[in-house]
Amino acid sequence: MAARMAAAFAGQLARPRGIAGRLLGRAMDLANRRPTRLAIDLLAPRAGERVIDIGCGTGAALAAVRRRADVDAAGIDPSPVMAAMAATRLGVGADIRCAELAAMPFPPASFDAALLLNMLYFCDPDGRDLAPLHRILRPGGRAVAYVTHRDTMRDWSFTRVGLHQLYDEAALERIFTRAGFAQDRITIARVSITRSITGLLAQAVR
Repeated sequence: MAARMAAAFAGQLARPRGIAGRLLGRAMDLANRRPTRLAIDLLAPRAGERVIDIGCGTGAALAAVRRRADVDAAGIDPSPVMAAMAATRLGVGADIRCAELAAMPFPPASFDAALLLNMLYFCDPDGRDLAPLHRILRPGGRAVAYVTHRDTMRDWSFTRVGLHQLYDEAALERIFTRAGFAQDRITIARVSITRSITGLLAQAVR
């Protein structure tokens, strides 16, 4: 029973669906308030920029970005449930699409900045899934990602289902370099989320 519950939870985290997915999305918005704030602080959005949230979920992070600066906002999420929630939250002023990162539906050099919050767990570690991120950023464009450190996550039962890639600093740097970012343009920092949860914030510049 516990194994089935862990598998179901992992599957919902990977691609939320149905009523349970909507409820999980709202719960994750609450749980991720501090990582979201830290990531947006690091991104430092500026008025007039075009910003994309990859794995945008309910649109909470993009809404917070728009409260910081008057940006041209876009988002993608592979879950139709999440994409619909984000579109409803953000309204007609945001370009929200249901799409996979690997099939990025935007032309090259489209964005000044990108957020990737708690979504790298579901990317291929060889960097192929992340390569479109490098392509859509303009020269000098920046990407900010958050993941929870593997030392924290490996004790969580749902991560043993096999749907999550876990990261330490070296693994996080590696996926960005394999996606095309220069090593000397990647910075990674540990951040304390709670007493028992350690996260990683990465910034990669095109």
